Order: sequence, then structure tokens, then C-alpha cells
Amino acid sequence: METIFDHEPTAEELRYFAGPFSQADYLNGLSEEEAVKDLCRLFGMRGEVERALAYAEQIADRDYVRFTLYNGDLIAPTAAENNASRASSRSKAA
Repeated sequence: METIFDHEPTAEELRYFAGPFSQADYLNGLSEEEAVKDLCRLFGMRGEVERALAYAEQIADRDYVRFTLYNGDLIAPTAAENNASRASSRSKAA
């Protein structure tokens, strides 16, 4: 399973995601869904919107994506709208 540790998190990012806990503690019991949510937030924090959106699309809990990621300004709503618009355009072209 891919986690934040596959993307060389900085000390600050580790404090945000794992707090005072070790990598082993963070990984213990981590679900696939939680790992994807953290990856989405990691890339959102880094300003890598396209990568964050790619992970957001993998999250099953769409309410979490809408209310926490988009409305929480982790991923700019305009980027999300543009991504949805591109996806809609692609599906209409198919």
C-alpha cells in the first residue's frame, strides 16, 4: 500500500500526519482509504494540485472530498471544478 512515507515527507509534514508517533505507529492499522486521504492532503499541502486531485478521485467517501478537501481549501475549488469540467468533456467526446 502506498503511503506518505513513499514520498519523502518533511519533518513538518510528519508532525502533521503522524504527530509524536513513529512510522510503525502511523502505519499500524492504517486502512487503504486513510492512506489515500493522507496522500491527497500531502500533495494538497505541497501545492501539487493535479496529484492531489488524482488521489481525491480514488477516495470512496465523496462527502469527505467535497466538504473536507474542496471546501477546506486544501484543494482549491476552482482546480476541482476545472478537473471535473475536463472529465466531463472527455466523457462527452467518447
